[in-house]
Amino acid sequence: MIKKTILSYTNWRLVIVPPTLLYLFLVTLYFLTIPLGESPDEPGHLQCIQQVALYNRLPIVEPKPQGEWWKPGVTLSGRMCYHMPLYYVGTGLLQKAIGYMTGSPVAIDFPAHNEAFGETGVMFLHSNRQSLWQREEPSVVIGVRIVSILLGLTVVWASMAIAHQLFPKAPIAALLTGTWVAGWPQFLFLSRAISNDVLATALASITLALLLQPGKPGRYVLLAVLSALAVLTKVTMLFVIGAIVAAWLLEFIRLPQQRRNLIEKFGLMLLIWGATAAIVQLTPTIRTNFWSSAQTFSRVGERVLQLEYWLEVIRLTLSSGWVRFGWMNVAAPDVSAYLWWSLIFGLSFVGCRNWWRSGLRERNLIAAILVVWCLGATAAYIRINMTVFQPQFRFLQSLIPIFSTLVAGGLLSIMPRQPRRQIFVSGTLILLAIVVNALIIWEIVIPHYGLLS
Repeated sequence: MIKKTILSYTNWRLVIVPPTLLYLFLVTLYFLTIPLGESPDEPGHLQCIQQVALYNRLPIVEPKPQGEWWKPGVTLSGRMCYHMPLYYVGTGLLQKAIGYMTGSPVAIDFPAHNEAFGETGVMFLHSNRQSLWQREEPSVVIGVRIVSILLGLTVVWASMAIAHQLFPKAPIAALLTGTWVAGWPQFLFLSRAISNDVLATALASITLALLLQPGKPGRYVLLAVLSALAVLTKVTMLFVIGAIVAAWLLEFIRLPQQRRNLIEKFGLMLLIWGATAAIVQLTPTIRTNFWSSAQTFSRVGERVLQLEYWLEVIRLTLSSGWVRFGWMNVAAPDVSAYLWWSLIFGLSFVGCRNWWRSGLRERNLIAAILVVWCLGATAAYIRINMTVFQPQFRFLQSLIPIFSTLVAGGLLSIMPRQPRRQIFVSGTLILLAIVVNALIIWEIVIPHYGLLS
């Protein structure tokens, strides 16, 4: 079994506060500067939420929209409602509750559509604001955004927990990991968006944090519940179930003294997954959406055998993992994305080496789980892009905790040993995250949307 971690509850509170405050501060800046509907598929997701809030039904794609995807009849339609419904049901009920408690209307009126979207990259005509605190969104939308922000915070915390699992003798690793996640521009942008990706990423991150605790068979019941919720949020989260089964098999082989308990928990996992499958199969709307998604992903695009296609997928994936806001059309220069990812890959390589040399018990098992997770997430992403051109890093956000933890491991190699100097370096990293994100907002976001003009 893994050696008991050494970070006390008091010290953990001290470590978790700085990244939490950093995240809440930066995500609030993006919340204040990104207008309504200027996030990937946000109007479509809101239409699905509205079906739950207004009509007390599971969201459906009806009628199926026709025409260019950016036209108002398509953008403001239920075209996104083919997704699994968990996120929409939860946020739809939240909107009903907010409307009931505040007396505000539940229905949402979007600004006028911008016919010059192709030229400006701005989907709607937003009114000029006297200050950033002035919002054009009703309270029912703001409430959903706050939930999205809190879900993003769970990713920060789960990433810190993973860092503490991998580097239990270096509490500063959790602080560095949390700071890296909390300062990641694209993650911050998406964490205040209204999208089922936010819930899927949070569930995946919590699942991974639990999965990396071998020797605790009892956790598999909770893992089965979390994975079922993830699949009921997005079909592409099926890889999480595969990763859990693979981890169970690895533990069954590696830890013979736990086999009886593992078998018992596997039976409970099958019951949970079976109940989930029954819900999908016995609920007509969910069944239709599930098999519609499965049929969609069974197709293969015409360009998948072209090298240029995959080079473009890689380029845009790297860009959308750094700064590519709006409808993936508000981007920083590619060279900055390449520098960002060079830093991540370089530090991650050093972090992998440092972790492997740390002599952590069951490191082989943990390494295998990490590899399976990365392969599963990557395979799902490749399959998406084999079907349709969707080079967006948001479909790979379940890898953020791993990248950030390994980056922290790399930073440990250049960190001073003295605690005071470590605190100084960590504070410098926090300050750097604030400066970088403030510059991005000032130089890219505010000019693009004409805020304060």
